[in-house]
Amino acid sequence: MAPTILGAVLLAAFLHAVWNAMIKVSGDRLVIMAVTAFATSLLALPFVLLLPAPARESWPLLVLSLCIHTTYMLMLVRAYGHGEFVQIYPLARGSAPLLTAFLGFLLLGESLTAREIAGVGLIIASILGFAAERVGGIRQLSQAALAYSLLTGLCITAYSLVDGQGARLAANSHSYTAWMFLLHGTLFPLIAVFRRRGRFMATAGAVWKPGIAVALISALAYWIVIWAFSQERIAPVAVLRETSVAFAALISAFLIKEKFSAQRAVLILLIIAGIVLLAG
Repeated sequence: MAPTILGAVLLAAFLHAVWNAMIKVSGDRLVIMAVTAFATSLLALPFVLLLPAPARESWPLLVLSLCIHTTYMLMLVRAYGHGEFVQIYPLARGSAPLLTAFLGFLLLGESLTAREIAGVGLIIASILGFAAERVGGIRQLSQAALAYSLLTGLCITAYSLVDGQGARLAANSHSYTAWMFLLHGTLFPLIAVFRRRGRFMATAGAVWKPGIAVALISALAYWIVIWAFSQERIAPVAVLRETSVAFAALISAFLIKEKFSAQRAVLILLIIAGIVLLAG
């Protein structure tokens, strides 16, 4: 991987951990995600007008991407409602390359090397470690938190594959990204308005500033990743992006001030090691 792409994806990984932490600590997560999605659409509008339209072949993938990203945001909001950032983020991001490897094996008949099997084993071990963690006899990760984290990871796997292919078929990765972000803010805000009937606007008024900040950071992070998808193989870029779990661990410990035990540090290191092994 070229140094430019490597550095860009690592920057995207850091930015991704930052905006997830902001979502975790900011009020009503459903509403702030809706504000973020809508603001992202507004940010994309000038680029949609200036850039050439994506090639026709990429449009079905744009629609599919909209559905997957909307589901992803719903699962992420649910997950953060049931667990701590230091638990949810590594499980969601770490399970994505794991699920990619499994889906490739089950659906595409791809074989796993001994190195990749070791990586899968490390990630599974870390997930089981988080699930089994107890302090004072009290289970620290609920079944709901585990389920929503893994569903979030499945969505990450799906949109990585869809957007990676879409960016290639679009003939211009920036055009694809601009249209993806424009569509991004159409469905989720409607869901949030429906779920927060009668109080959406009041809540949105309280979180619009962090919502816009998250929109800027998340848009930049994913724009970088989609560009990298168009320049490099999807799998290495997707796996490298998941090094964001290391940045998330530092943010959790030093900024959010969540409990960061030696056990959790070891589990996060196991996830990172598994990701590295899966990268091949």
